[in-house]
Amino acid sequence: MKNFMLFLFLVALAGPLTTLNAQKGMGESEGIAKTGEIPEMQTISGLVTEIKKGPCTYTVGKSVSGTHLMVQTEDDVVLNIHLGPTAKIFDFIEDAKGHHLEAIVFTTEKLPENHFIAKEVTYNENKLVLRNGYLKPFWAHKKGREYWK
Repeated sequence: MKNFMLFLFLVALAGPLTTLNAQKGMGESEGIAKTGEIPEMQTISGLVTEIKKGPCTYTVGKSVSGTHLMVQTEDDVVLNIHLGPTAKIFDFIEDAKGHHLEAIVFTTEKLPENHFIAKEVTYNENKLVLRNGYLKPFWAHKKGREYWK
């Protein structure tokens, strides 16, 4: 009877954990850096109109909260620039709202229109390199702040 009760407890526990995990990301087990594919890079620029922090539907990472910049272009198109985990990124860009931003970005077929992932962002004469040439994010390393130039 004890084994059956333990089994029921584990089944009851597994349901919510599976649901929580299923809500994160695109269901992929690894990011683009591990695939070896390098998508086409684009340079975008515009005014940072909003900084968003919170759950990201499109992440493949482990972070619960991601940081995004909403950037309005000269054509009045608003772009959603995915930066990375809030805990690793926010201190670098917390004052970006209202400033002109230039970014090197890429997209994947899983992202909606006007959503991009930042490789580098520059504003206020500061350049933040988020991902290396293979698109591996700096937070995948033990040290991170050396990427702020």
